[in-house]
Amino acid sequence: MTDGLEFPRHVFDALGADPIAWEDRIGGAIRVVEKRPAGGPITVMTSGVSLMPTDSGERVELAVEVLDGQQGAARVALGIVCDDVAENRRVPPVGRPWRNTEPFLTGTRISAIMVTPSRWGASFDEVRSDDGTVIGHVRTLRLLTDAEAGFASAQGWEALVAAAGSADALLDVTRDDTVASPGLAGNAPVFLSKLHAEHPPRWVTFTGSDLRSVTGLESDAYMNDAANHEVWSVDSFVARFPWVAGFVREARAGQTGRFTDASGAYVIEAD
Repeated sequence: MTDGLEFPRHVFDALGADPIAWEDRIGGAIRVVEKRPAGGPITVMTSGVSLMPTDSGERVELAVEVLDGQQGAARVALGIVCDDVAENRRVPPVGRPWRNTEPFLTGTRISAIMVTPSRWGASFDEVRSDDGTVIGHVRTLRLLTDAEAGFASAQGWEALVAAAGSADALLDVTRDDTVASPGLAGNAPVFLSKLHAEHPPRWVTFTGSDLRSVTGLESDAYMNDAANHEVWSVDSFVARFPWVAGFVREARAGQTGRFTDASGAYVIEAD
C-alpha cells in the first residue's frame, strides 16, 4: 500500500544529507534539491519527475553527481531528460548513452548522458513502499564526452570506470576525454552470416572493435549455429558491398546502420 509520498520522502532522506532546495524549478513544476553527503560528491536530485506519465508506467526521479561549482551542468542535464520524459513519455534507458552530435555544455566536451547504477547501491537507486515493494527508481545520469560514450556503449559502464581510473575521474565536466575515441583499424574483423553470399547487408553494427552484419533474413536458430558465420576483413567487406563504406568510415562505437538499398544511405538505429 502506498500513500503517494514515497518518492518525495525518498529524495528528502537520501544519502543521510539534508536537501537544499533550489529556487529554480524545471518546467515550473519539477523541484531540484542538492545533497552534500559525507563520503561522496555533491548530488543534485529531482523531486516530481515520478508524477509525470510514461508509456511504460515506470516512475523515476533523477540524480547527477557534480563537483562543487558545476551544479549548473547538473541542471542542464536534468532539464534535457525531464523534457524528454514530458515530450516522449519515456524514461532514459539504463546502460545506453544518449549521444548528441555537439556538446550540450558550453566550453566542454560533454555531449552524452548515460544512466547507470549509483555508487550507493539499492538503498539509493530503489524507491520502496512501506511494505518493501519496489515502486520506482532514482536514475543516476552520467555526463560523458563522445569518446567516453562510445567506449561505454561498446564495453559498458564498469569498463569505462576502470579505464578512467575511477567514477570520480568522470565528474569534472571540463575534463578532456578519459579514454581514446574508438575507431576502426584497417584490419578490423567483420563478422557476418553466410546469407551475405546471396543477400546484401541490412543492419551493420560497429561495436568499437569489430563490425557485425546481418541481412535481416537470419533466424535465431540460424544465428546460433557457428557454421553459418564467416569473418572478413573490412577491405573485403567494403569491396563486396561498397555502399557500406560511408557507415564504416563514420560510425561510432555502439551504432547500427540500417540499409534499405545500395545507394549508400543509411539510418542510425542504435547508439
